[in-house]
Amino acid sequence: MSAQPAAPASARTIGSVDAADALGRASVAEFEAFLGRTDQPGSVITHDRSVELDEASAFPGEAVDAVDGWGLQRAYVPEAHGGGLGDVLVPMMMIRHLASRDLTVAVAHGKTFLGAVGAWIAGGPIAADMAGIVLAGDPVSWGLTEQGRGSDLSNTATMAVVGDTIRVSGTKWPINNATRGRAMTVLARTGDAGPRALSLVLVDKQRVDQGTLAPRAKVATHGIRGADISGLELRGTRVEGDRLVGAPGHGLEIVLKSLQLTRPLTTALSLGAADHAIAIATGFASERRLFGRTLADLPTARATLGTAIADSLLAEAVMYAGARAAHRTPEEMSLVSALVKFLVPDTVDLMFRDLTPFVGARSQLIGIAGAGAFQKAARDNRVVGIFDGNSVVNLNMIINEFPSIAREADPVDLGRVVADFAFDGPADGWVETAGLRLVTKRGTRMLRALPGLVDLLGGRPAAAVARRIASESELAVLAAGTAPRESAPSAASFDLAERIALCFGAACAVATELASPERGSAPSEVRLAAVLDRIAVRLGLQPSTAAASTAATLAELAFEEAGRGRAVSVLDGWADAS
Repeated sequence: MSAQPAAPASARTIGSVDAADALGRASVAEFEAFLGRTDQPGSVITHDRSVELDEASAFPGEAVDAVDGWGLQRAYVPEAHGGGLGDVLVPMMMIRHLASRDLTVAVAHGKTFLGAVGAWIAGGPIAADMAGIVLAGDPVSWGLTEQGRGSDLSNTATMAVVGDTIRVSGTKWPINNATRGRAMTVLARTGDAGPRALSLVLVDKQRVDQGTLAPRAKVATHGIRGADISGLELRGTRVEGDRLVGAPGHGLEIVLKSLQLTRPLTTALSLGAADHAIAIATGFASERRLFGRTLADLPTARATLGTAIADSLLAEAVMYAGARAAHRTPEEMSLVSALVKFLVPDTVDLMFRDLTPFVGARSQLIGIAGAGAFQKAARDNRVVGIFDGNSVVNLNMIINEFPSIAREADPVDLGRVVADFAFDGPADGWVETAGLRLVTKRGTRMLRALPGLVDLLGGRPAAAVARRIASESELAVLAAGTAPRESAPSAASFDLAERIALCFGAACAVATELASPERGSAPSEVRLAAVLDRIAVRLGLQPSTAAASTAATLAELAFEEAGRGRAVSVLDGWADAS
């Protein structure tokens, strides 16, 4: 028996957006307006309430319900299944705006996309059933991990016996929304050891014997304290025989392909945390006075703030590249998703480490304006690096792709790359998931395109440092081709993987600026120079003092934009493109 799908999308509206249409840039702006400002009483999320709930480790139920009422869950369901999901960047930007106000709320709501995406990849009747759950506003969790088994999904112990019904036994822990969620997509063992031993099963709590379910207590966490990070024990839980997500034995493959889409999506959480921190630090620098001047007037302070902003812009460009690649080059996503998922949270963590002494005591205290919000965002962001594979897992994936990265390929069509990054390109439909591959054939075109993209900069101020990074990238690709194949990667291999990720980030930054409506403008020049200088410092190509000038100039741009009620962004103009 199959679950009934939700009411047809055409029967619902979201704000001024017809629910029959794909959600686009306009809906992102509408969602941001709906959320309001955290310093205004009556907004969906306020600073004081977020800190209060965080201190009590309490779930932000009112905010999550409000977001449900607006209909964010429609952005998680492809149009073909009655939702509004087309361009994957749209839900990413919505989650980013949500996380910039409270990352816990974003984690609690956005997890449903992670739990559901396997059904969109599998297709068939189960996708329609999943859509019905999601469109109803009911949370869906992703039951992958088990206690004591780390990131090794092949070691899954949960069992599922498939027959006329499916009998599931095992414990999933720790899982986001395990207790609150209506449904869980469970990875379970359905066969003997081997690549086809695992399957995915949709367990809808409303359709099973409640006596066979036993919730595991919420886990106390350092970040996202209020989130429902708990567990679920299934004691011979029986579901209908058609509850498999995909074919029997295809569970691990579907999970690995799902991760290629969820990893970039989760980086929107880090971008939201970065937005929050930069806003606090910029305001602090404008108001804090030392030696008769504001921090903003001190060159060293401007350089410190500008460095943090450069990190946030790098993360933004990489997130954007991940979203574009999902649509334009899905066959590269096994590598691109790992590069994006490693580089963005790692870069934002670095940004927080730099800003903590800059903000000073306010980074640790609660009760002073902006203080509680900063320390909460810093703690919350550290958790993002663990979601859907931690940094070590993602670096391992990059290392596994070394032979593909170094493999010869046809010249890259630079015009196509820049066009694919254009803000005003035609609206994308949902990702062609059939194009996803478990391993790439030739790495990613972005690494191969970097030298050519740098040439397109011509005589722009950032071109000189860009050429140095491009030369480093070519050396890194050559090194990947000669790196030893190791069962346990060495420190040298991890270091090389990090360097490749930074070079990938440089390619993303250059391509984004070349495609920007602002390309060649003064703000574009400032952004690109500061980001590339920052990457060069992280690669060891120049000392931090060499990047101080461009960082300080970027900070000055940030102060100017803040005066207009705006933030510096490499995606400036994206929401206005058509």
